[in-house]
Amino acid sequence: MRLAGIAACVPKNKVQNSVAHARFKPFDVDRIIGNTGVVEKREAEPGVSTTDLCVGAAKPLVEALGWAPETIDAVILVTSSPDQIMPASAHYAHQALGLDPRCLAFDINLGCSGFTHGMLVVESFIASGLVKRALLLCGDMTSNTFRPRIADCEHRSDLANAILFGDAGSATALTGGADQIRSRSFGADGSNMRHIIVPGGGTREYWGPSVFERRAAEDGEERRAVDLVLKGPEILTFTMKRVPALLQELLTQAGWSLDVVDSFVLHQANKFMLDFLAKRMKLPTDKVPMTIAEFGNTSAASIPLTMVARCEALLRRPSKWLMMGFGVGLSWSGFTLETEDVVSVPLVEL
Repeated sequence: MRLAGIAACVPKNKVQNSVAHARFKPFDVDRIIGNTGVVEKREAEPGVSTTDLCVGAAKPLVEALGWAPETIDAVILVTSSPDQIMPASAHYAHQALGLDPRCLAFDINLGCSGFTHGMLVVESFIASGLVKRALLLCGDMTSNTFRPRIADCEHRSDLANAILFGDAGSATALTGGADQIRSRSFGADGSNMRHIIVPGGGTREYWGPSVFERRAAEDGEERRAVDLVLKGPEILTFTMKRVPALLQELLTQAGWSLDVVDSFVLHQANKFMLDFLAKRMKLPTDKVPMTIAEFGNTSAASIPLTMVARCEALLRRPSKWLMMGFGVGLSWSGFTLETEDVVSVPLVEL
């Protein structure tokens, strides 16, 4: 499988997290901003969906590649915030991009590790010969869904999520040819899935008045069943256990040393975690690109968004990459990749 092109799309609407000073104690707001490293992010306007952002990235990318729609064999969309319960949002993307009826289209329900998981899924389809060209779409639109918009945030229990998360979509074009992936690994820990969870809205507690009622949670805060619960200390412990081991496994499989890697692109969870990981794994700081301050945690879109926003020069020339996603599930995955002449388009604003 070859990485042919990559693009990312964010809403035009820039939001400074300092806006929260109007509703909450500045000390509380500044402490969260300091820990997460998120100074501003993009929030989609009402009516803009996850798929709109992904298609916004895909259209100019397909045009830049010169790919005719009928030559694309698969469109796979990775998200935790689909446009609707059914059908899969990938079918909206299929229609919006004018793809051929003979095209594989489906969603993967995943967030933090969505890009790296998705790459491995597409790789398997291409290796099988069933697919020659594929679009991997990754994104999440969490504004006023799992979290309130920052200007609308009223409850202290919502503040951290309102500050941390931003909206974005991405498109990655993949094709057959020389296999560029040099190593790969993945894993899951379902026993700790409740460390990152939106408990309501599915068949265990389906949509109804009860999912919008605020109830006392384990930590004493009141939340709705449709609000995101993220247990920071437990996630940090999980990350420090799994990610360094994942890094070493990928390097060993590839036969690489740290110094040959041009860029270590990690899921943009938060700045504290990224800094801690880089130090723990002895990564050169100039090889760990970050977009967390400017765009926030954009879930499945964070790795491709970071590549587009920070790694343009590396995309143009022969480069070695190590990419790792980790979080919701709990899940982790990663791969090493050698690329050259990757087509990219400037960051799209919708």
